[in-house]
Amino acid sequence: MPLSSLKLILHTCLLSLIAVLMYLSLSSSGDDQASYPNKPIQVVVPYDPGGGTDTFARIIQKGIKDNNLMPQPLVVVNKPGGGTTIGSGYVKDARTDGYTMLCLHEAIITAHVTGQSPHGPDVFEPVGATGEVIQVILVSEDSPYQTIEQFMAEAKAKPETIKLGVTMSMPTHFTGLMLESSAPDTRFRFVSSGGGAARLASLMGGHVDASFFSVSEYIRFKANGLRPLASFGTTRHPGVPEVPTAIESGFNVSNSNLQYWWFPKGTDPEIVDYLSNVLDQAMKTDYVRERLTELSILPQIIVGDELRERIEARMKSFGDMTIVERVKLPNVVAWTFGAMLVFGVGVWMNYMRSRKSVESQETTLRLRLDLVWKSLLLVFGYVLLMAMGWFSFIWATLLFVLMGCLVLVDFKKDKLLIVVELSLLMSFGVHLVFTQIFMVSLP
Repeated sequence: MPLSSLKLILHTCLLSLIAVLMYLSLSSSGDDQASYPNKPIQVVVPYDPGGGTDTFARIIQKGIKDNNLMPQPLVVVNKPGGGTTIGSGYVKDARTDGYTMLCLHEAIITAHVTGQSPHGPDVFEPVGATGEVIQVILVSEDSPYQTIEQFMAEAKAKPETIKLGVTMSMPTHFTGLMLESSAPDTRFRFVSSGGGAARLASLMGGHVDASFFSVSEYIRFKANGLRPLASFGTTRHPGVPEVPTAIESGFNVSNSNLQYWWFPKGTDPEIVDYLSNVLDQAMKTDYVRERLTELSILPQIIVGDELRERIEARMKSFGDMTIVERVKLPNVVAWTFGAMLVFGVGVWMNYMRSRKSVESQETTLRLRLDLVWKSLLLVFGYVLLMAMGWFSFIWATLLFVLMGCLVLVDFKKDKLLIVVELSLLMSFGVHLVFTQIFMVSLP
C-alpha cells in the first residue's frame, strides 16, 4: 500500500476519533445553569484522607449518591497543608459557579481570629453546618484527678503547671481557653500535641496531663485506660451519658464543633440554597444517621439565617478571647534578613566566577533562552486564559497545545495538519478522561 494511502487512513482515523471525543466532551460540559448541577461538584477537604473531616464529607457524599439527591456526584478532593490554608485558599479563589466548595469545621474561625489563616468566614458563602461533635477532657487512669473540680483547683493553685494537650489555634485550643476563663486565675500550660491519635500518645506517654478528644475518640480509646472528667455539651451526650458536663460541675463552658460547608464569596444565592437543601436531605437519610450514630456525632444541621447568626456569634466569642504569648519566639525577621544577606553574597560571588564562562557561550545561550521565553509566555497565557475565565479548559488547552507544537516545528506548513489533529486530540481527550473517568471538575 502506498505511503500516501497509509497517511490518509491514519488522518481519517484520527479525525474520526477527534469527532467522537468532541461530541462526548461538549455534550458533558454544557454551561446551562438552569440545569445546575450539570457536572460533578468538587468538595475540597483541607486535610489528609482518613481524618475526621474527610470521613464526614465522604459519609455525606455516599448519602447523596445512594439516595439520588443530586443528578451529579460530589467529588471529595484532599488538599492538606498550611494549617488548612492551602485548601481554603484554593476554594476562596475558585469560580463562583457552584462547582467548588469547602468542607471545614470551626477551625476556619479559630485559625482566622488567631492570625494563623488569612481566610475567614467573610470570604466565603456559608451553605450549612452539619454533624455536631462534642468534646470531652480525658486523663489517664493513674492520674490524681478524679473530677473536673479537682483538676481545675490544681490549675488555679499552681498556674501553668498542668500540661494540657491541644492543637494550637484549633477548636481544642479554644475549649482550653474557655475552660481557663470560666475560673479566675486558672492557667494551663498548653502543649501542641497534634491530632487525636497524637494526643492519645502524648497522654499515655505522660507528656501531657490531660487532653481534649471527641466523644467518638474517647469511645475508641478508652480501652487504653482513660478517665473522662467532663464533656462540653449543653446536656449529657447520649453516647456517654455517665460523663457529666462542665456546666453541671459549675464551669460555664459549652463548645461543640460542626462541619461547615462553604462556597466562594459571590456564589449565586439560588445555588447556595440548592446545596443547603441537599445537605438537609442527606442528613435525614438512614445511612447518614446510622454512620453518625456509630461515630457519636449528633445529627445536627444549621442553614439559612440561623447559620449566619451562629457564625457571627462564634466569631465574636472567639475573637474576644485573649491569647497570651506563652513562648518567647526568635526574631524571625532578623534571622530571615541575615539568611537572605548570606544567600545574596553567595550568588554574587558565584556570578563573578562564572562570568567569563557565560560570555564564551553567549551565542548558544541566546538560542536556548529564545525557546525558553517562548515556552514561558505560552504557559503564562494558558494559565491566564483559564484563571480569568476567558476560555474553558478545552479551548485554552487546544490553543496552548496548538501554539506550542507550532513553535517546536518552527511553523512549518507541512506539519500543520498533524499539529491541529494532536491539539484537538489532547484538549478534548484529556477533558473527557478527567471529567468522566476521574470525575475531576475542570474549569
